Amino acid sequence: MLDRPRNHEPIPWRHSVISTPLYTAATVYTGGLALGVMEDLGATLPLGWMGLGSAAGVITASASRFVRAKGQNGWRRWYHTGFTAVWTSATYTWLNWTAHGSPWTFAAASIVAGAAATFTPLYAVDRWLRQDIIAAQWADEVSQVPRGVSGQWHQLLLDVGAQGVEVGRPRDTRSGYALPLLLTQTTFEGLLGLLPLLETRHGDLRTGALQLRRSPSGKASEAVLFVATRDVLSETAPLPEDVHPLSIREPLTLGLLESGEPLEILFRQNSIFIAGKKGSGKSVFLHVIIAAITRCTDAVIWMIDLAQGNTAKRWLRPWAEGWKDRHGDLIDRPILDWVATDHEEAVRLLNASLAVGDGRARRMKGGKIRPSAKVPALIVISDENPDLMAVNPGAVQTKTRSVKKGRKAAVDFVDTGQRGTGPNTGGGEINSQYDTVIGMKFREKAEGQFVFSGFYNQVDLSKLPGNGSMYILDEARLKEGGIGPERAKGHFVNDDDEDDDGKQLDDIEQLAVDRWAIRPDLDPESQRDADEYGYADRWSAERTAWLAEALGLETAAHVSATGDKTAGQPRTAATATSRPPALPDLDDYINRHKDWKPGQPQAVEQQPEQEEETDPALQEAIAAAVREAERIAEAAVPPQTRRHPRRDEVTQWVRDSGDDGITVAQVRERLQALYPGDTPPSDTAVQKWFAEHEHITKPKRGLYVWAEKEDS
Repeated sequence: MLDRPRNHEPIPWRHSVISTPLYTAATVYTGGLALGVMEDLGATLPLGWMGLGSAAGVITASASRFVRAKGQNGWRRWYHTGFTAVWTSATYTWLNWTAHGSPWTFAAASIVAGAAATFTPLYAVDRWLRQDIIAAQWADEVSQVPRGVSGQWHQLLLDVGAQGVEVGRPRDTRSGYALPLLLTQTTFEGLLGLLPLLETRHGDLRTGALQLRRSPSGKASEAVLFVATRDVLSETAPLPEDVHPLSIREPLTLGLLESGEPLEILFRQNSIFIAGKKGSGKSVFLHVIIAAITRCTDAVIWMIDLAQGNTAKRWLRPWAEGWKDRHGDLIDRPILDWVATDHEEAVRLLNASLAVGDGRARRMKGGKIRPSAKVPALIVISDENPDLMAVNPGAVQTKTRSVKKGRKAAVDFVDTGQRGTGPNTGGGEINSQYDTVIGMKFREKAEGQFVFSGFYNQVDLSKLPGNGSMYILDEARLKEGGIGPERAKGHFVNDDDEDDDGKQLDDIEQLAVDRWAIRPDLDPESQRDADEYGYADRWSAERTAWLAEALGLETAAHVSATGDKTAGQPRTAATATSRPPALPDLDDYINRHKDWKPGQPQAVEQQPEQEEETDPALQEAIAAAVREAERIAEAAVPPQTRRHPRRDEVTQWVRDSGDDGITVAQVRERLQALYPGDTPPSDTAVQKWFAEHEHITKPKRGLYVWAEKEDS
């Protein structure tokens, strides 16, 4: 790993007892051939002067060796001198002989080979007698710390107490340089703890500029120190303008690591959680994620956006308003396949995702699904996830099952929240399923323990510089030798809807325009699985009223009633000043625009009139009356015969647990997490429920499993 000789010889090519005599013999023979060529070409060689020069060379080499061996015992000193005199005499004799005769004979080559074989053991003795001198020379060379970057870090490591760390030659990286290290005394963990002190000692480095990683070789004695001289986290990394198709099976680039390397995340078989306070850059990062996934030819996005659809509506606007792309083609479908902006729709979407995963699992022959354009991956993105998980038990149950069961069926999740605690994510079961965790800026360092519980001392989310900076903990990188959360900067895309002068911006919308035709449709089988939960009419006027209101569009029901002939048409100069177009129903919109050409009139099919909606206040009054009647009826039942309201739900948990089963302690823990205001049933009560149920068995102590009874 380090660029230095592995023995004590300071001159690199003088390493081996065998190779050195062979190298010398080859050099001498080549010199003789050169003299032979000159003679064959008719050159007159000064043989007398060559003889005198040879004698002088032998005397000079012998005297020099005698002087350099001054520190050794008398007989050793004379051996070194004699050995030098003998081999230099043999060399000069050969050269003078070739000037008289011819080196182009087998006999001449045999003489040189014989001489090499003779001098090899003599050279071995010479080296053995000089081993102390060689070791001293190497020690002196090591003590003279190499100059430059390696030398500086060698001394810094010694200064902070890192003994036995050898520094190799630096190599450039995108954010600075990397130094290979050989650890002979200080351990990897010990050196890791010295990084803050090294940054301080260096003087010119910012906090967090040093990263220590294990060597790709996997050896405990080798490591790599990354030094960042460029402050990646303080820079703005604009989202690249590339729009060429990608695959969800490959990692998608979302920014830069602090080392300057690309921040890449694999979304296939990977559940992701993103935490950060308001204003930390979560929304922008979600836009970056959507921009990457919508370039995939084998992925479909469903989105839960409980912040009034603020993230999703920008991506839907080009479709809803009838924009055209750069080729002049009408954008006739939304780039996001399903969007939920309220709890009811969100639970419906989650149930559908579970149905898709179950359906695919039934149809699989084994193994896992490989996403393709025909059977694309389903990525479920949740913005403001705590708004759903903290208050909706039905969503938590469905989400837990989906996250567990969807992995092999190409159904994966990306969730965001303002904290990393259980109520924000849906509890410990969901938390344990996240493969990649991202923490963005928080006000307090203590928040790091909720996001990266096992790396609290390595992470300070309060000191992240600027929006869009983050720590990322990726299980895949941990398996490749990572040591914990890495700092990174996400790509930036402007999500402002207007500039300082009040001019409307459409940066996000343009991303949708560039990508709308890339993404595939959900496969027909999965569509049928999801139909039970309203997939077919997900873009109906009633369920997309939020989008029509947000964009100032009229609903399809209003258009049907008024007979507006401009509904659904692309906006042109002629219609720009008229009433806004209606938000189209997806299937109807595709059919109406399928054969449309610019300049042709478009007909709008009349929709059946909608039934008049009931007064919301009246609906609420009726619901309150029903709840009160249920409460009175329940109170009338004697306590000894009253059924616990959570009993059926707990029974379902046993069924959902499959072969793994569930314990009473796990039941009570989940009840406390989902219903913090309720008094959980006692252990005895839960055990009694299980004992009385015909399908629940107890294969071993404390564990309850669902078992279907065979027909008799």
